[in-house]
Amino acid sequence: METNDKGEIELLTVKEVAKLLRLSESKVRDLQCTRRLPFIKVGGAVRFEKREIIEYLKRKKVAAIL
Repeated sequence: METNDKGEIELLTVKEVAKLLRLSESKVRDLQCTRRLPFIKVGGAVRFEKREIIEYLKRKKVAAIL
């Protein structure tokens, strides 16, 4: 796992990921439940590593046809 400048792993909640991806929280949970988004279980809570969410976005990018 990568860390930020302070040496901390940046973890996001479902709500924060929904805001970042501009999706509903239920859609983020669907992506998590179907294992399309990587996640971490902390106790009973689901968290997402910010770096992995950004990588997910990059993988979903569709190149323009020139």
